[in-house]
Amino acid sequence: MRASALCVLSLLAPLTAVGSDNLAEALQTSRLFGYGKLMLIADDKKGGRLNQNTPGFGGKLGAETGNYHGFSLKGAVYTTQDLGLRSDNPRETDAYMFDLDKTPYSLLGEAQIGFTAGRTTLTLGRQEFFSPIINSYEYRIIPNLFEAYTLKNRDLPHTTLTLAHVGKMSGLDGLVTYSEFRSMSQQTYTSLITNAAGAVDTGNGETLDPSRVVGHRGVWVAGLVYEPGNRLQLWNFHGTDTLNTLYLDGRWKKGLSENLSMTLEAQAYRVAAVGRFKQYLGQRGLNASYGLDGIKGTLAYQPAGLSISLAHNRFSGNERTVTAFGNWGGYPEFVSMPYLFAENNGASAIARSRLSKLTAVLDLGIYGLPDHGLIFGHARVDTDQAILANTDIVVNSLIYRARLAQGWSARAAFEARNSGNRRYDNEFATLALRYDF
Repeated sequence: MRASALCVLSLLAPLTAVGSDNLAEALQTSRLFGYGKLMLIADDKKGGRLNQNTPGFGGKLGAETGNYHGFSLKGAVYTTQDLGLRSDNPRETDAYMFDLDKTPYSLLGEAQIGFTAGRTTLTLGRQEFFSPIINSYEYRIIPNLFEAYTLKNRDLPHTTLTLAHVGKMSGLDGLVTYSEFRSMSQQTYTSLITNAAGAVDTGNGETLDPSRVVGHRGVWVAGLVYEPGNRLQLWNFHGTDTLNTLYLDGRWKKGLSENLSMTLEAQAYRVAAVGRFKQYLGQRGLNASYGLDGIKGTLAYQPAGLSISLAHNRFSGNERTVTAFGNWGGYPEFVSMPYLFAENNGASAIARSRLSKLTAVLDLGIYGLPDHGLIFGHARVDTDQAILANTDIVVNSLIYRARLAQGWSARAAFEARNSGNRRYDNEFATLALRYDF
């Protein structure tokens, strides 16, 4: 991979580099950046389970040099701390505020060399990464972070082309650790729970670490995003010896009148096991061949600052399908699926599930509160009874978000889940205050 990166740099070198040819000037244009964040998570669990109340404090501090002959350096340290307020009982601590063992941690999350030539950029090293399946999704304090080689080009009108190799990952969507960078195969969070002999065992087994089967492998990424106003994007994520995911979505917006507009969106992805992981599953009568289809429609009425949307998603698969929902931080689905645990020695919980959601977004700027908004949601998750019985979930949610002043923002969310399965019967609240600089 290092040799590949040097080859790419040599190809880019003849292009016109962006930046200064004066080292002192490049250093003078360096900048500090980052954010601070305070969070409080309150989880009122039903069915006799312990409630969780967890405060978190942290953020990131980074520095980036100016460009020198197109080259720049960038680094950032991330931290999430409890200031001594965390409960002594780990079961009363939120599962995602800190590390897997529920202790605070810090890490060097970004450490990269960048090169810019014309409308082409190359980023080598630890970085935030944004795509439908591999994503630095930040739902607590520290986002998912990746070690990658990422090449982006914007020479074609309205088009962004991405080629990347992602080798390692840290963060809350990882399987074995949040606080350390581990191979993408080791951080692959599938639904498969096995015992020491490799047989499906949802009662006493552990979630399979695919690196035990395939070794420490990475993911090749190719993406095209075409956005001249409407949008079309196509991505492929090839996890060497693990999973291949092909993703497609599109968005089309049309004005129906001076004040009323309509947006239609559609999405689909297909997942398949490849290489040694496919062989491993086949030997056990399992597969990882499944997909998701989705459609979403939105009507927006500008004078009231109101938009209403209705979305539907459907997973395919069967009783022997192993799934990897939310793998590597990507949650592109129109309707969010709670993480469902396989039960009764099943391979997955989400195969053949159907999800629907009604959402209302209210822009409070129309009513004298600029940069403030409310989001109301009502979602239904219908699981296949033959795969996971008595686990349909109804989710009602309310989100308030606001930009308070220069750099300051706030978010408050409340979510009530109702289900016959006590794992997914709870009320959940999140409060967050953030300062970006």
